[in-house]
Amino acid sequence: MKRQEKIIKGFAIVIAMASLVFGAYAQNTAQQQQLQQQQMLRLQSMTQSMNKIMERSQNLVRNLEQKMTQVKPQTQNQVRALQQMGEGTAKIAEQMKGNLERWQEMIQNRELAGNREMTKDLNRIQNRLEKAANELDEMLRVMERVANRLGIDN
Repeated sequence: MKRQEKIIKGFAIVIAMASLVFGAYAQNTAQQQQLQQQQMLRLQSMTQSMNKIMERSQNLVRNLEQKMTQVKPQTQNQVRALQQMGEGTAKIAEQMKGNLERWQEMIQNRELAGNREMTKDLNRIQNRLEKAANELDEMLRVMERVANRLGIDN
C-alpha cells in the first residue's frame, strides 16, 4: 500500500509540475503576443507619421516654389535653401518608412524573434526609429516656422 501511495504522490507531483510549466508557457506566449501587438501598433503609428512628414515636406516645397518669385531677391537664397531642406526631409522620411518595413520583416521572422537577445536588439532598433521620427517631425516644424518668418504661408 505504501508503495502505491508513493507512486500516486509521485504522479501528483509530476502532474502539478507539468501544469505549472504549461501555465508559465501559456502566460509567456500570451505576453509575447501582446508585445507583438504593441509593436505592430507602434509600427503603424510610425508609418502614418512618416507619411504625414512626407506630405508636409512636399507641401512646404510646393509653397516655397510658388512663392519664390514673390519674395525679395535677397530672400530667394534662403527660400531656395529651405526648399532643398524640405526635399531632403521628404527623402529622409521615405527612407525611414522603408526602414520600418524592413524592421517589420525582421520582427515577424520567428527565428529572429525566438532569440531573446535578438528581440532586445530589434526593440532597440524600433526605439531608435521612433526617436528619429520624432526628431524629423520637430525639424520639419522648425522649417515651417522659418518659412512663415520668411513670409511664406504654408
